Amino acid sequence: MDPVFTLQWPEFIVAQRLQSLLPRKDGYSILVPLSRQEKGIDLALLHQSDKHKSKTVTIQVKASRTYSHPPPKRKDTIRFQFYTWFKRFDVPDRADFVILIGMYAPDLGKTTRVSAKRFQDCSLLFTREEMRTLIEDCKTVRGKPDRMFGFGFNDLSKIILTRGDMNRSGQDFAEYLLERRIQI
Repeated sequence: MDPVFTLQWPEFIVAQRLQSLLPRKDGYSILVPLSRQEKGIDLALLHQSDKHKSKTVTIQVKASRTYSHPPPKRKDTIRFQFYTWFKRFDVPDRADFVILIGMYAPDLGKTTRVSAKRFQDCSLLFTREEMRTLIEDCKTVRGKPDRMFGFGFNDLSKIILTRGDMNRSGQDFAEYLLERRIQI
């Protein structure tokens, strides 16, 4: 057994965000499994509505770096400033929710020393069934299952499924942003 407890950075960011959106004073607690063998669960959220009733939901976190593409050669090609890439995965039965997180630096031109606040994240919250539907619909243009899926965005007002969309419909997933889905 390792003598040190560690938490992956994306899971830490999501836990911190959940803690700010769902504060302790309102009966919420963020739980972290101590075992790395706890498949399908990265975090749990406990809500205690009174002294005798509580509810726990489980969360799986999937992370992506963000990528930038060079400027397009054709003027009619639409490019986003940031892209995420996720591997297709089996949505675990044990996870009530899945959070997809992509971390990015909004000012790519800044070269001076910066603080951690410079980095932001795009966190999308899906129920288990919503994530399963997204994964099932994740297909190549030819209709075959795509091994990857991803989103493109310039800012968080519009987040487009750019890979895994067979019809290239440009579906906007901004409504799935963590802050928009959590209603206090």
